[in-house]
Amino acid sequence: MDIYFLETSGLRFSDVEQYLPRVTENRRRSVLRKRDESAKVESLMAEVLVLWGIKQRIGLSPREVEFSRGAHGKPYIAGSSLHFSLSHTKGAVCAAFSDGEVGVDIERGDRVVSNAAKIHVLSERELSACSDGAEFIKVWVRKEAFLKRLGVGITRDLRNVDTFMLPDTAVFSHGDYIIGASGSGAASARILSRGISREI
Repeated sequence: MDIYFLETSGLRFSDVEQYLPRVTENRRRSVLRKRDESAKVESLMAEVLVLWGIKQRIGLSPREVEFSRGAHGKPYIAGSSLHFSLSHTKGAVCAAFSDGEVGVDIERGDRVVSNAAKIHVLSERELSACSDGAEFIKVWVRKEAFLKRLGVGITRDLRNVDTFMLPDTAVFSHGDYIIGASGSGAASARILSRGISREI
């Protein structure tokens, strides 16, 4: 499993809008609807990172990639055995690639979390183990990555998903960010930092 990471803090939309023609029409519309400039950058660069990873892994250019969706909306590459998952948060995006089902989630390590959120998300065992916000973020990204791997996202009662029991799921600290990954080889996943470029 490879995880591509791109820090977007400090980027303006004018720095990245050249990529708009390379992404799907749905993504273009979604990006342009956003009012917050950083949200526009993160949304656009998430798909750019996926397209770059696809090109690196199986050689398809953005124009050659055709996406399909699973029953719960999880995107797949039509006609390919390469699986991917993407996530973005304030200041960064990441995308994971694997030959089997994969899920990834990223959050800032210093994100402030309310007690109400903890009660809504954590199982009883997780609640007793999470002493601070940083521990909560680690549990959250593992849980979200696992559910993305299954293709269901956060459509379930999150308290019923216990991160102490999740197979092939790992968490990594990467600078200011915490990344959760789920899938075969998650524990030994490589995190590859990227910069913006004209490669795709």
